[in-house]
Amino acid sequence: MMGSFQSIQQRLENLLAELRALKEANQRLSDDNQELRDLCCFLDDDRQKGRKLAREWQRFGRYTASVMRQEVSAYQTKLRQLDDKQQELIRDNLELKELCLYLDEERNNTNGRTAVVCTSCGSSANAVPLRDDGDGSSSSTNADETLHNIGQFGRNGMDLNMRSTLSDQTLQYVRALESRIRQLEEERAVVLNNSAAATTNSGGGGGGGGGGGGGGGPGQVTSGTDPISGRPEAVVRALQVLEVREQLERERIGNTPPDQLDDGEKALVREMCNVVWRKLEDAPKAGIDQHV
Repeated sequence: MMGSFQSIQQRLENLLAELRALKEANQRLSDDNQELRDLCCFLDDDRQKGRKLAREWQRFGRYTASVMRQEVSAYQTKLRQLDDKQQELIRDNLELKELCLYLDEERNNTNGRTAVVCTSCGSSANAVPLRDDGDGSSSSTNADETLHNIGQFGRNGMDLNMRSTLSDQTLQYVRALESRIRQLEEERAVVLNNSAAATTNSGGGGGGGGGGGGGGGPGQVTSGTDPISGRPEAVVRALQVLEVREQLERERIGNTPPDQLDDGEKALVREMCNVVWRKLEDAPKAGIDQHV
């Protein structure tokens, strides 16, 4: 009996030890389970925050993209306008260069005509005899012809001086126009620099500043176009008077039929041309003083 009782007591002790070990293991597993639950809740909260932040960043990205598209379209429009103004300035510059070349050519032609007139006058004065040759002509007639040639040479010299003076004044006016165009190009470069600086800024403030800089440039360009378009009419009139004078000179020499104008009408037209020349000679001085 005693042996069986001891064996039973030993088993009970073993079972109690196993029960304690199982309780400890269960408690440990329960603690681990609670920690894992807390970790899952924390990760779920973090996931919800990450999803909300992702939605906010997505909305911010869409808004930023729309603002950037608007800014880019506005700056592309400004660049197209500036490109059109640049092309217009290039065309004006080419026209002015052609005008300068034409005026230089006219000056060279005027200098050549002066040399020809001087040469022909010298040869005529040396070739005309002042005595009777026995053919019915007298020295008084030859003297009258010499005086007529000298007077004609004086009038031609005066006309050439008027032409050279008008050409000088026109060249001065063209140089003033070129300086004005250079000033407008510098102002356009400043506007381009302001636009390029505004593109580097983010947000609406940079866009407003760029718009203000772009608005200042065209006003200055518009204010500079009035003196440019004010004076070419005088140049056109001067060239028309030149054509009339050259036509009269050709008719006087004999290249055209004599039945168009008689001597009195030619003299009247020549005097009218002289009056117009004097008016045009006085007009560019006042116009150049105003523009310069």
